[in-house]
Parts: sequence; structure tokens; C-alpha cells
Amino acid sequence: MRFASAGLTLILPAGFALPSAQAESVSNAPAVAAFTLKDYLRQVLRHNESIQAQRLEAEVNRRKARGELGAFEPQLEASIAREVNKRTNNVEQQAALAGQGFFSERNTLYDGGLETLIPTGGKIRLGYTLDDFVNNVNPYPFLGTTNNPFIQQYQTFVGATFTQPLLKNAGFAPTLASYRLAALDSDIAFEQYRRQLMLTVYQAESAYWNLDFAQEQVRFFDESVAVAREVLNDTRQKLKAGQGAELDVLEAQSALALRNTKRNEAVQGYYDALGRLQMLTGAWPDPHRPVSSSPEFRVLDDARTTNAPPDYESCFQQAFSLNPDYLIQEKKIRQDRVRYRVANNQLLPELDLKAAYGFNGLGANPDDSWQVAASEDYPSWSVGLELIVPLGGNLKGRNLYHAARLSLQESALKLRGVQTQIANTLNIAIRKARAWRQSIQSYRTVVRYNEELLKTELARLEAGTVDAHKVLEVEADLLDSRQDLAGALTQYRGALLEIEVSDGSILKDRGLDVTRDQLRRQAGPAALSRR
Repeated sequence: MRFASAGLTLILPAGFALPSAQAESVSNAPAVAAFTLKDYLRQVLRHNESIQAQRLEAEVNRRKARGELGAFEPQLEASIAREVNKRTNNVEQQAALAGQGFFSERNTLYDGGLETLIPTGGKIRLGYTLDDFVNNVNPYPFLGTTNNPFIQQYQTFVGATFTQPLLKNAGFAPTLASYRLAALDSDIAFEQYRRQLMLTVYQAESAYWNLDFAQEQVRFFDESVAVAREVLNDTRQKLKAGQGAELDVLEAQSALALRNTKRNEAVQGYYDALGRLQMLTGAWPDPHRPVSSSPEFRVLDDARTTNAPPDYESCFQQAFSLNPDYLIQEKKIRQDRVRYRVANNQLLPELDLKAAYGFNGLGANPDDSWQVAASEDYPSWSVGLELIVPLGGNLKGRNLYHAARLSLQESALKLRGVQTQIANTLNIAIRKARAWRQSIQSYRTVVRYNEELLKTELARLEAGTVDAHKVLEVEADLLDSRQDLAGALTQYRGALLEIEVSDGSILKDRGLDVTRDQLRRQAGPAALSRR
């Protein structure tokens, strides 16, 4: 089994095995692997597939949130275009081009620049263009034609353009909305990981204490079988001595058979509990190992500790900072507030400020053209406003605004619903814990009484002053009271776990809570490569 190979600290008590009524000798019994709750939880957290998957999901959302910052990353743009155009000129074009009958050009256009988005919603571009113009336009017709009818010139523009929304899409709210939503998604994924971690710890501890209850049941039935066998031997001896009746022997045989049957049922319950416990660690049975040689598992921690449950008020207040369901819904409200502010902004008309400023240059080669532009003798600038107003009353914007407002109201109702659920769950779990704690005290009193009574009746049976029937009745009462006590202890443990899950303290109380940085390191590339 994987328990032995996955690094679990195992304690092998000498001579201990799951009790077997039919075992021939201790040497033939399977080995026993005993483990503490702390060891078991360590294995669960290391190998449970649900935790690993949720951990990766949290890292995925963290990466997506970081990716949204790429919207503000400066971008380098570069392009090159080749234009070839040839046409005949009409009369008007011939007049403008000194009587040339056709126009021909072969241009190469170069464009490059840096562009970035700023948090206010504006866009800034620093650009440089170089146009290589080659055409047959003769600027000096009075000089006549030349051997090369085409003239080449280089035109440069270097400058900046700026576009800033003033109404719609203006400001931090709409510009940063995508990043804020992604960051909140990352926070929600982190809380979902904590919730999965809490749920897994809750299931693991419940499985651990259920296995403890199952092994206690087997122990109780082993002792019960031993008592029934002792009574049967006593009745047989008395029958041989002529001091007993055959009916007493039959009754003792029936009692022993019944207890053996009940013990077998308890063993089946033990294996069911063991299977649930192992599944949480992702353990697989070894197909090459005989079932008879597989080790039995025994819990070491004692479920008999019955500390008083916490008070309701402190648990309820603690839930606001630790319960992942509450924290997730709180972050969803913040997401809906972001969407509401964006939707409110989209009701405005689109009014953009556009401005540009730069310098022009012209020359027979690129260097001359750049020198002219660098001299700043030929500036170029523009500034203006652009207004866009939907004529249908902004149908899309209005409906998205109403939808965002209703979603915000819905989230607020859900948050109150989570608070109500936490309050009621805590209240019920605390009441259950207190009731089970009282029951434990009562059951312990009953167990002590039945143990003393059984000792007395066994002594009287040996002395011949009581019949076997009375001893079997007392032993059956003791068996029932022991099972009731073990069951109450398990239920009390379960109620305490429900309290810790409801107020979100189950991880903190065990030192298992994680921070965002710890989770990032756990789900990082190095951690993934080890799997």
C-alpha cells in the first residue's frame, strides 16, 4: 500500500495486529502500521488530487491577473509598405503637373513608434515616419527633361500623438476594470483553494476518527467474544460435572456465534472506514502484494479528549476573516461594484481629446531629411475634440447598466445569505457539541457501572452463584454502552470539526493555513516538475 512508500512515519508495535477471533498465532497475523493524525494529514496534503488541482487553479488565476497588467505595457510598432502607381492624367491633372501626360510613382513608406495606454484611459504614441517618394513630377519644367525623368525625395515626420477620453471610457474605473476583476478572480481562486483545503482536512479527520471508532468496535467485540467463550467453557464444565443443563450450553454457544457474527460486521466496517481514509491520500493498493500480507492500520491519537466547545459569539466574529465562503462572496460584491461603475460610465457620450505635435523634414536622402526635422524649423501640431452620440438613446449602455445594478443587489443578498448560513451552522454545531459532551459523561458512568457489574457477575459465575444467562446479559449491556460511548466521542469530534469549518479556523488551528506567497511557491515551476 502507498502508506508505506509515500514517506509516512509508521510505528510498528511488536506483536500488535487487528484482533482475529480465529487467528492461530501472532506470527501468522499481518503487520500493523500505526500512525498519528498529524502524520496522516501530512500525507493527505501532499498527495490529495483535489488539493493539487485547486492549487494549480489558484496559480492560473494569479497569472491571468498579472497578464492584465500587459495592457499598460509599451508596444513597439514598425511597418513598411511599398506603393506603385501609374496613371494617365486628365486635362486638369496635366495642367497641375506641367503638361505631363501620365503620372508614375514608386514609394516606400516606413513607420515606427512606441505606443502605450495610461491609467486615465488615454493613449500616447511617439512615432517616426520616413517616406521614400519616387515619381515623375518635375518641379522645374522650365529646365526641360533630364535623362532620368524620376525624382527621389525623403520626407520625415517625428512627433507624438495623444488621445484622451473625457467622458465615456475616461478615468481609472473603466481603464483598470479588467485588471481589478482579474485580481479579484485571483483572490477568489485563492479562497477556493483554502475552502478545498479545509474540506479535505475536515474529511480526513472525520475519516481518521471513523477508523478509530471502527477499530474500537472490533476491540469491543473481541473482548465480548472472549467473555462469551469463557462462559461457554464454564457451562460445558458444569454440564460434565452434572451441575448444569444442556440448554445453558446451547444458549452460550448461540451467544458466542452471535458475537462472532457481529464482530465480522465490525471488521467490514473497519475496512470501509480504512478505504475512505486511504482514498483521501490518493493511495492505490499494491496489486502484486497478497491481501493476507498487507499491513493493517491503526490510529494512535485518542478521541477521548472532550474539551469544551468554543462560544458562539467569538466563532461568528472569526468567520468574517477566515471563512472562505464569506470571503469569496465579499469579493464577488467588489467585482460587481467594479462592473457597476464601468456600466455607469458607459451611459456617457463618447468625447475624446485628440492632439498631435511634431516636426517635418525633407531631403534628398534620409539623413538630410532627419536633419531638417531635428532643426525644429517646420513644426506641425493639431488639437481637437471628437464627439460620438448614439441616436437610439444608448440602448446597449442603459441595459448593461440596469443589469449591473441588479447583479450588485443580487450579490448583496447572497452575502447576507452566507452570513445567515454561517450563523445557523455554527449555532447548531455548537449545540450538538455541547449535547454530545453531556452524553459522553453519561455514557462513561454507564460503562464504569457495567464493567464493575460484569466483574462481579463473572466472579459469581465462577463461584456457581449465578447462571450463564445473567452474565451474558450484563456483558451485552457493557458492549452496548461501550459502543455508545465510542460513537458519542466520534460524534463530538465531528461536531467540533463542523464548528471549525464554519468559522474557518480549521486550518489556523492546525498550522496549515497558507499565504498567497506560500501558495505561489507551492504551485511554481519547480514544484510542478517534482510531480
